[in-house]
Amino acid sequence: MRERHIWEILKGSECYLQFSAALVFGMEKLRVGMIGCGGIARIHAERLKIIKDVEMAAFADVVKEKAEAFSRNYGGRAYTDWREMLDKEKLDILYVCLPPFAHSDEVEVAAEKGIHIFIEKPIALNMRLAWSMVRAVEKNDVKSQVGYCVRFGYAVERIKDLIDAGEAGEVGLAVGWYWCHFLGRDWWKDRSKSGGQVVEQSTHLYDVFRYLCGDVEEVYGHMNRIFWTDIPDMNIEDVNCTIFRFKSGAIGSISATTWGAASQWWLRWLMATKKYTLYAEDANTLSIYSTERRRVVREWDKRDVYLLESEDLIRAIINDEETRIPIREGAKTLELTLAARRSMEAGKPVRLPLSEGEA
Repeated sequence: MRERHIWEILKGSECYLQFSAALVFGMEKLRVGMIGCGGIARIHAERLKIIKDVEMAAFADVVKEKAEAFSRNYGGRAYTDWREMLDKEKLDILYVCLPPFAHSDEVEVAAEKGIHIFIEKPIALNMRLAWSMVRAVEKNDVKSQVGYCVRFGYAVERIKDLIDAGEAGEVGLAVGWYWCHFLGRDWWKDRSKSGGQVVEQSTHLYDVFRYLCGDVEEVYGHMNRIFWTDIPDMNIEDVNCTIFRFKSGAIGSISATTWGAASQWWLRWLMATKKYTLYAEDANTLSIYSTERRRVVREWDKRDVYLLESEDLIRAIINDEETRIPIREGAKTLELTLAARRSMEAGKPVRLPLSEGEA
């Protein structure tokens, strides 16, 4: 086995150099507002505070104390009404860090004001709202980024390059696992508020497969609750499996559980291509096995994917370029996971695309 360890220094990255150049030429800082001041918002705020092109200007949360705590820690003003925040503050970027059930028209209102969007996944719980968001963003020509941070992992980028360059050859099979030992907050255990594990959590892996292998034309899945049977008011699955056919003809499957090994969080996948078998132990670690001779190359990189997804959005704004995960991509991954859940509920295959009223 030959090993190659790739350490990427962020200050030498293309994004950082572009940001520094913008500062040299006197560009004003981009003013950021956030809706929702929970755990994921803190993760983003901790990254944003080290990006020199950004100023955190305002925070909104229905719990006043949460917004005020963010204001004390990161600067800016605190609000309990996000509409008031958007009316009173001159913002360049809005981070929507709400749980799925709380998404309403934040994206549409911000886009109409010319504010660029970062929104956490899943962007909605139905396609009607998802496509409304897409139309607003595209109509008003604002940049958007969906929080599918795994796309910035080294293993994902490396596989994407191998496939796009033709080096890997045709993709035939993709098999993935999303296993953890985890139950979230009360809303997370309620399918009407979270969408269940497939829609809210293992969606990261569904998105990776779409990104690497293309769109899906048909899904068929099963789900059940086997382990967390003593949890009151829980109605989401704790084991599930989906099989799907990509438009390319390749076959894929994803199995997920919330009853994995304690203190472990497995997001792993295997891909069979014409020239390689590709095994990703996680988003940043990849083994490349040749199908032609006995040879394996193991590669890895240590990356802060949360920082990279924010840097990518800011780069796109500064350079008037596309982001890696525009909101249309978020809608299409949501559509795939909703189709998978619908198949699990109905016990029969579901074809894509879904109509806006179907899910």
